Amino acid sequence: MSDNVSRMHTPQGKKLLRRILLFSLILLLVLGGCALYIFRDSLNTDALRRYFKYLNVTETSHTGHFSFDAHSGNRYAGLGDGLALASVSGVTVFDANGAEQASLQMQMSLPELRVGKDAALCFDAGGTSLCAVSRRKGTILQITSERAILDADISADDCVCYSTSESGYRSVLYVYNAAGAKTYRWLSSSRYLPVCTVSTGAKYLAAVAYGQQEGMFQSSVVLFDTAQDEPLHELPLGDELIFDLEFLSDDTLLAIGEQTASWLKLDGTLLGRYSYADSYLKDFDDGGSGFLTLCLNMYKAGSRYSVVTLGTDGTEKGSLFIGEEILDLSAAGKYIAVLTASDLRIYDETMTLYASTDNVAAATDVIQRADGSAILISGGSGSLYIP
Repeated sequence: MSDNVSRMHTPQGKKLLRRILLFSLILLLVLGGCALYIFRDSLNTDALRRYFKYLNVTETSHTGHFSFDAHSGNRYAGLGDGLALASVSGVTVFDANGAEQASLQMQMSLPELRVGKDAALCFDAGGTSLCAVSRRKGTILQITSERAILDADISADDCVCYSTSESGYRSVLYVYNAAGAKTYRWLSSSRYLPVCTVSTGAKYLAAVAYGQQEGMFQSSVVLFDTAQDEPLHELPLGDELIFDLEFLSDDTLLAIGEQTASWLKLDGTLLGRYSYADSYLKDFDDGGSGFLTLCLNMYKAGSRYSVVTLGTDGTEKGSLFIGEEILDLSAAGKYIAVLTASDLRIYDETMTLYASTDNVAAATDVIQRADGSAILISGGSGSLYIP
């Protein structure tokens, strides 16, 4: 009789235990959801991703360590999780572990570096050499121009353009697709077009033109559809020197000038403009997600530096005074790396401090990565900093 009673009460005990466990689980989920909502602005999912991504990375591991020949003329940029290097002897691409993926030898005097999705573009500013390599395909382009190369650019999907001149022409613009095939050429016998950029798919080409209007110096952007023989239209930029021109998207251009930064639609609509006429532009980086980073100095010499982040409408997202010389600046994702002789500081787009470390290795260059980590360059080596 007692055995039958025992068997009758056992299922009821299990049901009660399951109800308690289910209630506890629901309570934990509700509390977790409330915590995520309340602390949503302070949580950083990149930290969790870095934890798993770099779980086996240690000070003695080879992951994130890069070796190359040191030279004052070297230029560096992030390419995926790896590193691209332009030097006086050409261009090299490394993977995340520091292993060489692709390399192309060309003699350069003043190497400049641009990166796309999978490819790195290197050209000799004022020289005649230009080359591009892909970490997946190897060599894409290797060009020796007739005359000096004034500027070159690579799109987000690895299309290339460059500006030069030829006999009988003041400016010649070339466009190549991601496979390295020439798709467009524009010859100008009357105008100088020293700065250029190309959109994804090599659909559009844009170049800065310099000229005069009523005796005043004027600059403008000339827009080309590479499927047509004539320019689409011209966008005025005013009386200032333009340092750089970039396609932020297929229909938006960013022009960095001596005194202002301007965001333009291809139809000529001005999205935003920011003036820094009272300061000197020392550096800039448009690698951040939806923002531009400027490094400004109050004087030509001295250490009155400040860093400003700007949205595509020209409004400030953040600004911060830095009371010492900035050696290098780099932006990626929602982070900005600011390197000084004393330390490396990583900020978010509002210039709120995210992480910092002492510059014990006397690093001279920094490459910010979108996950919050950074590569510190010192001499002939690069090492990974993980916040």
